[in-house]
Amino acid sequence: MMGTSTTVPDTGTPTGSPATRTAAATRTAAVIVPDWPLVAALDRHQRRTDSEPVDLALTPVILLDQHRVTHAGSAARQAGALPGMRRRAARAACPDALVLEGDREGESALFELVAAAVDTVAAGVDVLRPGTLLMSARGPARHHGGEPTLAEHIIDAVADLTGWDCSVGIADGPFAALLAARAGRIVRPGRSGDYLAPHPIAALRDAPVGPGWGHRGQPAATRAERRLDLPETVDLLQRLGIATLGDLAALPAASVADRFGPDVATLHLLATGQEPAPPAAHHPTQPILAEAALDPPLVRTDQAAFVARPLAEQLHTMLVERGLVCTRLRIVARTEGGEEMERTWRHDGALTVADVVDRIRWQCDGWITRARLGGPATGAIVRIGLHPLQLAPAGQNAPALWGSAGEAAQRAARAFARAQGLAGEDAVQVPVLVGGRLLAEEVRLVPWRAEKPAPRHGPWPGSLPRPVPATVFRTPPPVLLQDAHGSPVVVTARGLLSAPPARLLVAAPGAPALQRAGLRAGTALTVLAHGAPTVIDERWWTPGGNRAARLQLVLAGAGDEETAVLALSRTGEWFLEGMYD
Repeated sequence: MMGTSTTVPDTGTPTGSPATRTAAATRTAAVIVPDWPLVAALDRHQRRTDSEPVDLALTPVILLDQHRVTHAGSAARQAGALPGMRRRAARAACPDALVLEGDREGESALFELVAAAVDTVAAGVDVLRPGTLLMSARGPARHHGGEPTLAEHIIDAVADLTGWDCSVGIADGPFAALLAARAGRIVRPGRSGDYLAPHPIAALRDAPVGPGWGHRGQPAATRAERRLDLPETVDLLQRLGIATLGDLAALPAASVADRFGPDVATLHLLATGQEPAPPAAHHPTQPILAEAALDPPLVRTDQAAFVARPLAEQLHTMLVERGLVCTRLRIVARTEGGEEMERTWRHDGALTVADVVDRIRWQCDGWITRARLGGPATGAIVRIGLHPLQLAPAGQNAPALWGSAGEAAQRAARAFARAQGLAGEDAVQVPVLVGGRLLAEEVRLVPWRAEKPAPRHGPWPGSLPRPVPATVFRTPPPVLLQDAHGSPVVVTARGLLSAPPARLLVAAPGAPALQRAGLRAGTALTVLAHGAPTVIDERWWTPGGNRAARLQLVLAGAGDEETAVLALSRTGEWFLEGMYD
């Protein structure tokens, strides 16, 4: 079977320049098998009954889950059996329909055939969910000579190796790519906003939002996730007269955030053809790997359930010890013949133990099922490994100050929005890490819900290693640093101290944090210990270059208390840059 793709033409840049807004979006290819649960159930029925293949356009077929229709073939829909109907109503509308029961385990295992077929064209595919694959399009497109050729090769590979039809869409960002895949479209770079505009607002029901996609309302990793209720949000937007994605994109971003909150602000971002910033990646110094040798080897699908739980708990323990969560996981298996098989699973949130167990079981079932259904022969699996590919600090997925994204958080969001409406956008500010040498430069305050500034990538020679001081003075208070004889201590041109520091005198009242620590104006504190000075040369090759040095000190406070501070020397004068807890 030969697939064809349609390219959305370039019709010029409309008002608002969406082309510039989507320039940073990832070029993404989405592969979907339409009505995959129905296709998988029908394949399972045909193999069990040894019946002839069924044409969904001619034979009515419906799929049930808990006595309700979840999917219906085109012939069944024409007869009046629609998703959402109860079993009795669907049978009344279409008495001749072939009724099948859903099987999530079977759908997940069987989809490995599709993933393996796409792997023959381009490596590195991510299983978003059974029936949908995502992959970066830029590299594979260059290898195959263009995006249309890549799409055709994927369609042909799936048809030749599995016998099923698939659809491929390529666009900027996963949301536009998923919608483009439904029609087999290729959207030109920078034109995703134009392509999305005429789509009905109901398309947001399948929007890729969640912590794994950079969604701001991240739930706790250790409790049940509270996801954005997309159907309810879509119904609200429809009642307000917003009929298309273009209508939503035309609204001012700040007004959407103030009126509806950060969840709908993320949907507005998707509707404009952009994508949320990816979650901050964390790269541990030592790779995290959880693996287990299987004795006896795994040769049956029912064995996977006994293997999955201990391995998932081992990975979870390793992540908890390091304060991390995983949103993208690679499962690697080694057979007794030395062959290695791997598959990457993506999740729109922090992968819990139950999530990892499901994916291990589904993947092992898929590898075994692939061989049983005529695919490449798979020997007994003797080792399974879990490789987290996308890690983030657990704090990013922890509950907010008012708990997880519930009613209290929404009240707080409305209060912040109200404060900004009364006092201006700068009335509520949040810190954002941007990078720099000095502590005051590393963090920038930006208005709440405003676009975050792009991080300034290092390296930053002379920057302070972690942990950093808990209190950073935006306006460093001046101090005097003296030796045992009362002479000023300076940092020489060679980066050495002129004398060991003995006393630190506070020259001005300074910030409230200084007063709480006993550092009031006119007080002199004894220096108990000090580190070696670190010289900072900023743009020394220019006339406006800046030379400074920082020094860590331990001071004797009131009673037996000790205070650790970070002092900064500039042009022979000392300032306090920060204080440690």
